[in-house]
Amino acid sequence: MSNSRSFDRAASVYDQTRPLLEPIAKHGIQAILELIGPNGHVLDVGTGTGRISIPLLERGVDLIGCDISSKMLSRLKDKLPSARITLADASLLPFLAGKFDVVLTVHVLHLIPPWREALREFRRVLKSNGIYLNVKTWEAAEGSVRQLMRTHWRNWLETQGVNVQHVGLHNQTDFLEEVSTLGGNLSEVEVVRYPMPFLLREELDRFASRASSDTWDIPDDIFDLSLKELRTWVESEFGNLDQEIENEVRFVIDVVRFKS
Repeated sequence: MSNSRSFDRAASVYDQTRPLLEPIAKHGIQAILELIGPNGHVLDVGTGTGRISIPLLERGVDLIGCDISSKMLSRLKDKLPSARITLADASLLPFLAGKFDVVLTVHVLHLIPPWREALREFRRVLKSNGIYLNVKTWEAAEGSVRQLMRTHWRNWLETQGVNVQHVGLHNQTDFLEEVSTLGGNLSEVEVVRYPMPFLLREELDRFASRASSDTWDIPDDIFDLSLKELRTWVESEFGNLDQEIENEVRFVIDVVRFKS
């Protein structure tokens, strides 16, 4: 196994902190189904607790899920015992070349340090006419207050010598360049934009809960100070913590087709 980020510690709360919102369930799942087609054989890499794979399986998709976290896979099996799963790292897949019509990832590449090797593995296990779907279910649109909060928090931590950048892919430019290097053509499909309302206080509480993986390795004393700094900044910038903020987010699919 590589040092990809395992979500073992989040398995018991993952479904509560990453809900399948109505626009995702209604529009996003349908868009994935249309790209897969009626007979597509799918590998869902980083399948987790089945947030996306279970709705696909329930609609008859021929799908195998793999993940580096045994605890996340156990939760998936509790919910759907018939699901086919494999404990595996994305950068070293235990499947024959040319086995799948579709490789699917949902919010995964930023968690894989050898993400370039993972892309090579995705290409290897795809059939010559297969596609890779990289899904983002709630990508921040312009003017995201949530994103502003996270940026301020990360910037402050950097002043304390703490790097909380994701361990894997950092930006879309690097992704596009690597896809091109592998002979792939990428097109972006924006499925839907939808509002995601929240209270500022609730968002601060979410930081404090350490539900996001980029909080896990921060020393407790520095983390506590970062929360105080973030709260002070939010109160200064936005005032009342009980006001509702409505951010717009996007359900986006990167569709990659590799040359034969």
